[in-house]
Amino acid sequence: MDVWKTFQTTSTDEKVRSTKSTLIVTYGDRGVAVEKIQELLIRAGMDLREFGADGVFGKETLEAVQKFQRLSGLVEDGIVGPKTIAALKRVRKGKFDTPTPVRPYPGSYVMIGDKGKDVEAIQRAVNVKPDGIFGPVTKSAVKRYQAKKGLSVDGIVGPATWNMLF
Repeated sequence: MDVWKTFQTTSTDEKVRSTKSTLIVTYGDRGVAVEKIQELLIRAGMDLREFGADGVFGKETLEAVQKFQRLSGLVEDGIVGPKTIAALKRVRKGKFDTPTPVRPYPGSYVMIGDKGKDVEAIQRAVNVKPDGIFGPVTKSAVKRYQAKKGLSVDGIVGPATWNMLF
């Protein structure tokens, strides 16, 4: 069965908004469309370990959608609209068709003064304008992220922070 045909035939009791032919699924929604999105998120390697594909767009699904959007270079709004659905459709069994956004740990700490593509990836992940230079703004954003995720707050991206970011 085609996953996307399900979206076109959602029942009226499902809480899924649609404008003309554009499906929008967001936090609080329930139903088959949400379950199919969750299955695609899992296939894309997003973490839905606690509830899995249960058809409920809760906090776990919201965080998975936001991470998927960030890693796919989309606006990280947590709303599954046409662009997010298109990106999910491009994913095949945990692999992105475009160059994989999931980055392996570079093997050394990334901290203030560092420069390069890894710094740009970190900046995107912590919502800092990417310039490739790990400065005070990036350090502060990393600290906020570490605090939010219950990590050691030092503003340095080591293996634990890296693996949480990516």
